[in-house]
Amino acid sequence: MRYLTTNMSECINGVLKGARRLPISALVEITLERTVHYFRVRAIKGQKMLQNNQLWTDFACKMFISWQQKAVEHTITKYSHAQQSASVVTRRQNRHGMITHVVKIANRECSCGKYNQFGIPCSHAQKVCGAYNISAASMVKDYYDLMAYNNTYSKHFEPVQSEDYWDDPNFQLVHDPTIRTVTRPGRN
Repeated sequence: MRYLTTNMSECINGVLKGARRLPISALVEITLERTVHYFRVRAIKGQKMLQNNQLWTDFACKMFISWQQKAVEHTITKYSHAQQSASVVTRRQNRHGMITHVVKIANRECSCGKYNQFGIPCSHAQKVCGAYNISAASMVKDYYDLMAYNNTYSKHFEPVQSEDYWDDPNFQLVHDPTIRTVTRPGRN
């Protein structure tokens, strides 16, 4: 199983691509400009997905459908109706397959780890959902819902006026001599 990480740093790196070695004022400007563009593009995309009557984001729809198609080839053995647990055996393909996974729908877990990683029921969980007459769609995590997606990108940004129109600060910045940066030995 892969590590569970957020992709926020990769996202920011993508937004700031090509912005290295710029003066700080230019870096701030380009960060704002690209962030506004990033949000605007995704807000438009979210509205289009809503107009197409999608339930979830494109990523979630693609994963759900892909795993739904794979679930047809699995075989299932039910174990506990109370826990809605079962073992699922995958079909053999290219030296892979014939692997048994344990699924516990009541606990929302599968031994393959994909449901915990992605928040979308894997093919094994979807097969077990079908066997117990449970809607696999109801198990997709809420953060893939289009309302959540659109709420994320619906915020607006205010344009920044020219520096000439900024209010003068009512204070004077004073350097604190007790705070010193640590330098490497041999450097001044």
